[in-house]
Amino acid sequence: MPKARLFILIFSLLVSAIVIKQSLFYRWFGYETIPTPITDEYDYAWQGLSLRLHGLPVAWTTFSHIYQNPKLNPKAGNLEGFVINYDHQPIDLRRFLLDHRPLFAVKEIDYTKGLEHMFFAAPFFDHPPLGGLIYSLGVGPAVNQVDQVKPNAFRFPALVLAVITASLLFIFTSLVTGNGFIGLLTVIVYSTIPTYLLATRTAFLENVISPFILVHLIFLYLFQKYPPHKPLLGKYFLLSISGLFAGLSILAKESALGFVIGSFVLLFLNHSGLKKIFCFFFFLSLPLLGYLAWGLWLQKDLFIAVFLANSSRGYFGAIKLVTMMEALKFRHFPTDGWWIWGFLSLVFVSLSRSAKKYQFITLPLFTNLLFVLLLGGPNYPWYLISCIPLLAASSAIAIWQIFSRPRLATTFSFFLIPFSSSYFWARTALNLPPSINHYRYSFLVFTFFFFLRLKFSRSFLVRLVWFIFLAFLVRKIIVFHQIFFPYLIAHWGNLPVPSLPSF
Repeated sequence: MPKARLFILIFSLLVSAIVIKQSLFYRWFGYETIPTPITDEYDYAWQGLSLRLHGLPVAWTTFSHIYQNPKLNPKAGNLEGFVINYDHQPIDLRRFLLDHRPLFAVKEIDYTKGLEHMFFAAPFFDHPPLGGLIYSLGVGPAVNQVDQVKPNAFRFPALVLAVITASLLFIFTSLVTGNGFIGLLTVIVYSTIPTYLLATRTAFLENVISPFILVHLIFLYLFQKYPPHKPLLGKYFLLSISGLFAGLSILAKESALGFVIGSFVLLFLNHSGLKKIFCFFFFLSLPLLGYLAWGLWLQKDLFIAVFLANSSRGYFGAIKLVTMMEALKFRHFPTDGWWIWGFLSLVFVSLSRSAKKYQFITLPLFTNLLFVLLLGGPNYPWYLISCIPLLAASSAIAIWQIFSRPRLATTFSFFLIPFSSSYFWARTALNLPPSINHYRYSFLVFTFFFFLRLKFSRSFLVRLVWFIFLAFLVRKIIVFHQIFFPYLIAHWGNLPVPSLPSF
């Protein structure tokens, strides 16, 4: 590796570590209440806790009609702790194996919105258990009732996962792009954008997908770049690890299949050969076959019925992409130029001269977006949370292209959408009234430096000035977000009207 590239990599690594460390305060600040926890987050923790404690997953379900199907001859009991009692006995795994009939119980609990009647079922098959097991790790041993599980407990693992994801993002984007600066930019985007910070600290299964998918893609990339003169065993080892983590990502949530489809396309595009593709598929299948065998062993008819119900959810409609682009549709989330910029960046990077170089980022992201849009069911906002790491990577590449190969559309889109969004947030947080003159001057300065870069594109001095100017803007964006984030938490649900999607 040339000394200059090594220096850039080390510098970017150190600065990325600083950014991640500084972001910890913002990730932790108000994480237990903002954004408002929803039932699904509690549900994953209940599922994981019941499986860990009793060997049988018990959780709240919306498929009550399936669990109560007379053909399954279900048993009605009552929920005590994290297990359903039937005939005065807690039905753990050992007792359930003596009688495979499903169990259900209705319990009145107050977890966030007052007393509610909730339908619990066992064995709970609505989702694979991997994500629930991870989120349940934050719940202490003193908790022994479902209504004692609190957001600060099950969201803590999400914070840890976000830090792991940020670290993996630096490795992945630096590998794929061969540029430590892009790795650094990716970490900055992922770790400082308020919308990304808020979404990635929730206990949704999509946040469990991210680290598994990144490890999978890192090993897949190393497989593709493996030197042909090296022992073939090493190449198959990389491919097997990649396949194994791809399977685990699907066990985190089935929607990860959208990313894995892109990986299969990458294998075909890079002429990997049927033997290697089969090797990848074999190791991908191992975790899935294990889960399938476990589900069929516990309760075959129920497992199949829930699987078919999950597979036949309603289609939201052709306008779904439009409705999802303006902002992440959680309640009270502000309009976010960076969210829009992530989607635009995917287009800009895919149409650039270097598009093939970045296909390990853009192709899995595209296939996952397509998968979610066509098969994701109703317009729930959390479906796209798993896209955030690769959206951050696309955003960073587009910003770097503004420096290296600036184009009119990409450059002004950056100023008018993400930068302007951060600018508005910061002025709002500082209680500064909107100033058209200040914004015009900022736009004119930006335009001056941009056209200077276009006019004297071969001048090293001008390129250096342009780099320093963009670095200054990135630094300002970080400061804007540091100013806005505490304001956002303090005024959650009471933000100025112009910042809301409904305005």
